[in-house]
Amino acid sequence: MRTRVLGGMKLVLLVVASVVALSACGAERETVPAGPSPQPAQTQDVVRLVCQVKEPPVVEFPTVEPQPDGVHFQIVNETDKDLAFSVETPSGGGGGTNAPQGVSTQVVDIPPGKASIACFDPYTEDAGKVAKTDLEIVDEHGAWVPTRLKCAQQFSGVVDYVAGARGKPDPLEAAREGFRGYMEAGDVVEPAGYSQAEMLVFRLVRDGDVVATAELLDDGAGGWLPSTVTGCSSLLR
Repeated sequence: MRTRVLGGMKLVLLVVASVVALSACGAERETVPAGPSPQPAQTQDVVRLVCQVKEPPVVEFPTVEPQPDGVHFQIVNETDKDLAFSVETPSGGGGGTNAPQGVSTQVVDIPPGKASIACFDPYTEDAGKVAKTDLEIVDEHGAWVPTRLKCAQQFSGVVDYVAGARGKPDPLEAAREGFRGYMEAGDVVEPAGYSQAEMLVFRLVRDGDVVATAELLDDGAGGWLPSTVTGCSSLLR
């Protein structure tokens, strides 16, 4: 404690007392231990949807990540009849299959991006007019290799085979066979789509652009046959 004489009076500077008071205030504070940082929700790799009568299907998680063979669906049909199940993409792609009563699973070969799904009675309803639910397919691990052609004008052809036709054991060679007549020096033929999809797809890349794709057919004897070939119209010139 210090004192000063001012006008015959002593002014006491309670420096020590102030420090003690401040220390006491600080002692009343409680330190709250930091809890664990919140973890981001895990990406779902199966779409679980519930089909209803004349209502859009209920989807628990509207975002899904594809697996190596495509997008997996678990379909819960709570109605008293078998239904149809459809998936559509903005580009016009997609597919459809059965949704029997109870629980069933389906794998659909659709690319990442936006999609809409629907359940409907194929005998009484038009698939294009039923209520749909939106879905987002997010490919965080690169399961999908793009197949979209880098051109506006395209052609598509289907190859027919006689019963018992045998293909090539190497799917890459089968794809090259499908692209025969369209390839130039420097072109690259490589797998596309989902690597473990039921239908194998290869693409023809020229100068970094996809100019053709070929779907391969399993001949049932360990071989592969080129089935549908789609390409840019410029390849026909």
